[in-house]
Amino acid sequence: MLRKDPFVTGEYYHIYNRGIDKRVIFKLKRDYERFMMLLYVSNSSEIYRLDNLINRLHKKFDEILALDKGESLVSIGAWCLMTNHFHLLVRQEVDGGITKFMRKLGTGYSMFFNIKYQRKGALFGGLFKAKLIGTDDRYMKHLFGYIHLNPLDIVFPSWKEVDKTSSTMGAFLKSYRYSSYPEYIGEDRIEKNIITREAFPDYFKDSKSFKNFAEDYFDIELAEKSP
Repeated sequence: MLRKDPFVTGEYYHIYNRGIDKRVIFKLKRDYERFMMLLYVSNSSEIYRLDNLINRLHKKFDEILALDKGESLVSIGAWCLMTNHFHLLVRQEVDGGITKFMRKLGTGYSMFFNIKYQRKGALFGGLFKAKLIGTDDRYMKHLFGYIHLNPLDIVFPSWKEVDKTSSTMGAFLKSYRYSSYPEYIGEDRIEKNIITREAFPDYFKDSKSFKNFAEDYFDIELAEKSP
């Protein structure tokens, strides 16, 4: 299935997809970590085979995310993995970069998941969704909140109707390891290598400004329907 509009190098996109029939695609910590490693090594003009790195070369999670992988296909500004879907905020860096990156990411993770859980067939619900962000600076900034606060749905299903500055919610987001939120609040961890912050507008001068933005997120008028 071909896309109506090709991806444009230098443009920003919100990319997301979910499991087929809304099925769970991340069951265990190792599943999340596998996808996170793929976010890193798939974003390269080179070909890296994770099974070879892990099983033959005995590379660990931190070592894989520290590899010198050469030229990136895309720049990632924000990401979040949920139980049955994921979100990415990216900029295409080379012609065909998004398509190549997402093909390697989707194929690599589907093969891993199907072998591990002894299943067959498609894992994701069709072709990944991609929304062009364009020149709307307000929408771009909105996505940094939307993507990073997504995990609140897991334990606070009615969080949009209650106090957004709850310390409990903030503590949960800080403890949630499967997004780039920790990088934006100033944590130093190896997952920082997944993102390229300098490729995106510098909305947040420091971790405090990002925290303030996250707390005030729902004062932003623009909203996006969750996929």
